[in-house]
Amino acid sequence: MKQIFFIHGLESSNKSSKVEFMRSKGFDVVAPSMDYATNEDLFSQTLEKVLEFQPHLIVGSSIGGYFASHIGTHYSTTLLLLNPALISRPFQPKILLDGRVKSIVWALLGEKDDLISPIENFKILQNMGATIRIGKHGHRTPIEAFSDVFDELIKKTSNT
Repeated sequence: MKQIFFIHGLESSNKSSKVEFMRSKGFDVVAPSMDYATNEDLFSQTLEKVLEFQPHLIVGSSIGGYFASHIGTHYSTTLLLLNPALISRPFQPKILLDGRVKSIVWALLGEKDDLISPIENFKILQNMGATIRIGKHGHRTPIEAFSDVFDELIKKTSNT
C-alpha cells in the first residue's frame, strides 16, 4: 500500500475531504495538525515525521505546499502541491536550509486564485521542473479538481 503524507494549509485542518478521498482509495495517509502560528519548530518536526513515515507521496496545500516543496529537498519522493504558497505568504515560517535531494513535483494551480498569483507560482514551478495542471478554481482546491489530478498522478507514477 502506498503511503501519503498530507500537509494542510494555514486556515484549514487535517480533517480534509482530500484525506478522506485518498483513504477511500486504499492509501495509508498521515495528516498531522499543523500549528503554523505558534510552533516555531513545526518545519523540523514535520520533516522528522516524514522521515519516520517515509511516504511515497507528500500532498501539500497552500502553506503546506510551501513546506512540502522544502521537505522534498531533504527526502526524495513525489510531491503534489496545491496552490502552494511559494510566494505571498502571510508570514515567513522558520524552515531549514534546503537539502540536496530532488523530488518529483506535480502541482495543481487554481486560475482564479486571488491569494497567491497562479502566474508567478507557475513560473517558479516551471523552474522546478514540475508537472503543472491548471484548474478553474480559486485558492481552495475543490475535491473534484484534486481527485482528477491525484488519479492522473497515481496512474502515471505507478507505471514507472
